[in-house]
Amino acid sequence: MSSVGRVHIEFHRVQSWLFAVPRLRAMVGANVLLGEALRVELPRLARKTGTWSLAPVEGHLLAADSADPLVDHDDPAEDARNGILARDGGHFEARFASGAENFADEATAYLRRELPGLSFRLFVDDVERKRSAVHLSTELPVLAPCEWTGRGLASIDVQQGDERASVSLDVSHRHEAAKRAEDGAASDLASLLIARTRLKELSAPQTFKELVGSGYLALIHADGNGVGAGTPEAEIARPAFFHRNRVLLRRALQKAIDHACEGASSAPLMPLMLGGDDLLLVCRAATALPFVVTLCENLAELQRGDASGFTLTLGVGVVFAKHTIPINRLHDVAEQLASSSKRRFRGFAPDERQSVVDWAVYTTAWVDDPEEMRRRDWTRGAGNHQSVLSQRPVTVLGERLDSMKGLIAGAKALDGAPRSQLRYLVEQLPRGRALAELVFAELSEKARKALGTAGIRDVQDVWMRSTDGGPWLTQLLDLVEVSEIERLGGADDTHRAQETIDGHA
Repeated sequence: MSSVGRVHIEFHRVQSWLFAVPRLRAMVGANVLLGEALRVELPRLARKTGTWSLAPVEGHLLAADSADPLVDHDDPAEDARNGILARDGGHFEARFASGAENFADEATAYLRRELPGLSFRLFVDDVERKRSAVHLSTELPVLAPCEWTGRGLASIDVQQGDERASVSLDVSHRHEAAKRAEDGAASDLASLLIARTRLKELSAPQTFKELVGSGYLALIHADGNGVGAGTPEAEIARPAFFHRNRVLLRRALQKAIDHACEGASSAPLMPLMLGGDDLLLVCRAATALPFVVTLCENLAELQRGDASGFTLTLGVGVVFAKHTIPINRLHDVAEQLASSSKRRFRGFAPDERQSVVDWAVYTTAWVDDPEEMRRRDWTRGAGNHQSVLSQRPVTVLGERLDSMKGLIAGAKALDGAPRSQLRYLVEQLPRGRALAELVFAELSEKARKALGTAGIRDVQDVWMRSTDGGPWLTQLLDLVEVSEIERLGGADDTHRAQETIDGHA
């Protein structure tokens, strides 16, 4: 029995699925598998001659953007002429002249077979089919478990550097997909974009250890601000809205990656996922915050003079930690920090909205909940006497110390300043405003001069009242922490700044 209508597939808990195999190469491979399923295999299946046929969209069609670095791979008009309405941002949608239900059956079978463990929902004409349960691998019961995950049968041997391991078929598929990405043969958006940046000239790390060396790892999670609220009500305008946003992010990301790779002898970063207005990326600790600033600067510059009525900005969360901490836990924290940034964004007046970033640094073997840690270690007093030891989250762009760009510039001014004195000053912040101001007044001339160049010129700058008449805030903690990030993991980092700043977080 044939039917007429639309099929819409949306994927859920994608990041959890990406991190199911806790290896960098396997995560890259998982993103390749997902991206190719969404952008290549599902459209190919929909175009396949069978018991269904696509219904081309006619009339005014959205053309590709010539400035898009992936213009050859993202042509909405061509997709629409083939009946494909969406294949980005975790969504696939197609319009069928007949056989929509039959295609839905085949698409379900394909996803369960090729992407085991990935959760998705499928709708036919806006009516959800019975929820597609997570499909587990059909491998035999465990005899010898997969050496990388502990789940599934160790069915095949894989080689990664000097390591040889027996892994499950699911892990092997991810591993092979990562090889295709390294060879430039993958078709997911992240791989296609990498091929158009300086990153393609650098050897791709296969492990987090190779990426960061003796330093720390940073995980960046960025998401578009207010995209849901800005989506046009008219259905015909929505494709143009989402296409514009993803092209803007890709253009800004291409420039930011090129900037981060200038002068590098090995890859300083690795994108893990690139969706419509979502980005997940791992990098060296020292690369992370300058990369965020460059990305948001490019995004703002590309929209200067734009009269579209919606400005794409980002809510960004960045977590710094040892590369040995489970990546899924780091992602949980990065998501929380991105949510914190988005809450700050919603507090802006409409004409003042801009990208916002929140970050957290951990130097121990585990990462605590950042909100709980901040309530415990950063808040002192109550009422008019309440003080908070940080101003986070902050805007990304700006020239003062209440922005990330300003903090990075201020941190450079601290180069050469006596670190022990700055650390001691930060140690006094939880003990009250009066004591911290007294320690500031007794700093050496060299330390005072460096802080003055950074923007904290006298004792009145140590604490300031928040603009809404709320608690007292200080910029010292954020400034000193940003200045210490590039030293994390260094041989001389025996007294880690964050253990002092965050109450031994």
